[in-house]
Amino acid sequence: MAEENISKNLMDAAFKKKNSEEEQKVKEDEKATVGDIITFQKDGQQFEAVVTSANLQNSVVCDMTIMDDFHERNLDFEKTVVAQTNYSIKKRRDA
Repeated sequence: MAEENISKNLMDAAFKKKNSEEEQKVKEDEKATVGDIITFQKDGQQFEAVVTSANLQNSVVCDMTIMDDFHERNLDFEKTVVAQTNYSIKKRRDA
């Protein structure tokens, strides 16, 4: 009986791990890559930027100068770092 419970627990753990790995693969497809245009909000404002580096584990570096009103916004920096959970992909780069 104890061996059956251990075996069942091992099978459950393996199943959960496999599902987790499959979910990660789906999430990888949702991550932006270099050249993608993303949108995000910061300090109550909507921003648009092009991804310049996607080598960070949970974030991307992006260039906001693609916005038509970039200079009018008087931003301190041309580039910023955005967490992957805080942006949406507006347009994928041209292949």
